[in-house]
Amino acid sequence: MPTGVHELFIDGVEDAIRSQLKTIRSGSSEVARFAQKVRPARSTEIEFPVGDGPTSRKSKSEPDASFWHDDAQYPGVIIEVAYSQKKKRLGQLAEDYLLDSDANVRVVVGFDIEYGKKGSRRATLSTWRTHIEHTADGDELRVVQEAADEIFRDEQGIATDHPGLQLHLSDFAYKGLVQEEMGNLNRELSISAQQLCEFLNAAELKVRQKGTLRKDPLPVGVKKRKRSETPLEEVASADEARYADEEERAAKRIAEGDSDYEDISVKSSSE
Repeated sequence: MPTGVHELFIDGVEDAIRSQLKTIRSGSSEVARFAQKVRPARSTEIEFPVGDGPTSRKSKSEPDASFWHDDAQYPGVIIEVAYSQKKKRLGQLAEDYLLDSDANVRVVVGFDIEYGKKGSRRATLSTWRTHIEHTADGDELRVVQEAADEIFRDEQGIATDHPGLQLHLSDFAYKGLVQEEMGNLNRELSISAQQLCEFLNAAELKVRQKGTLRKDPLPVGVKKRKRSETPLEEVASADEARYADEEERAAKRIAEGDSDYEDISVKSSSE
């Protein structure tokens, strides 16, 4: 389950992409008309067919963020942010998205915010795309990791000189649709390492301030009443709350610079 830090960071990245798309949309060119049809869809569920014939089935995924063209079945760009349970699965997730969509998903972006090592504030960026490999047995669609755990924020929490996230407008839909609507025209979208750090720092600050932020108190004498939960609902609600609380505590302690903190789940998996 994502923490508040992850959700707020995702929102910053998504907003930066959306703002650049808004700029490109102005005008009446082919590029502008294409951009006008690209929209963020956050965690909208994606269904992929798996297998052929009577044994075929569908797999379902809910990415952290995604961008879809109005006329495309699948999103062109998918963004995932790793937390303790997802860290080691980013590569497999990217492969599933890209191959199960038959390369209609054009690029998968993975952010890894490090909570495993004591005191580390390092954050990295990875990207995956597909290419056709010519082999003796015929052509094969394969996944290539173009950027592998490239550091945009160092262990002290300082932005590196990494160029940041680099995308193209053509990434936001499948190749046939891009060629049909834009031809060989294109535009670049980018988020610098400095901007990524700002989004991440702001998210961590928000979590750190959680207990001190202002709110309206409940008026004196007003009681609250909730409907009664069934036993199954009570168990599910308790589990969700526990998982969310564990992740939130981890993110908050790192945000506060607790050098003694070490992610227990990461430590136990490596022993």
